[in-house]
Amino acid sequence: MAQLRRWSPFAEMEAFRREVDRLIREIFGGETRAAPRAWSPAVDVYETPTHLTIQAEIPGVSRQDLQIDVSEDRVIIRGKRESQPIEDKTYHILERTYGQFERAVSLSAPVDADRAEATYKDGVLTINLPKKEVRKARRIAVQVQE
Repeated sequence: MAQLRRWSPFAEMEAFRREVDRLIREIFGGETRAAPRAWSPAVDVYETPTHLTIQAEIPGVSRQDLQIDVSEDRVIIRGKRESQPIEDKTYHILERTYGQFERAVSLSAPVDADRAEATYKDGVLTINLPKKEVRKARRIAVQVQE
């Protein structure tokens, strides 16, 4: 019985790119330079009874190159990681990505943007977002007018 496999167009495109790179190396010799890739930091988002927390991996990004926009239901992290030019060197592998990035995270609960805090340590950005207090429904009495 044949098994069904989930089709992954991106995996097929990457395999095609690798095959074209291999053919170019065979025909012309030497190493091809990979096309620049957009990058987006990996994030973890977790919730406690009082806070939402976002942790983003952004090693090599300086604090001056970071911008964080917080609204009640979304956080947008923007920044850039600069490459360090090395003269008179030949790269054999160049896998790290450089340049600008933007990562938007939709939040599962409304937060108080005015009390949000961010810290950056060892390449990990941590954003603590206090949840907004949920106002409880209140019952009102109906008054009869005569």
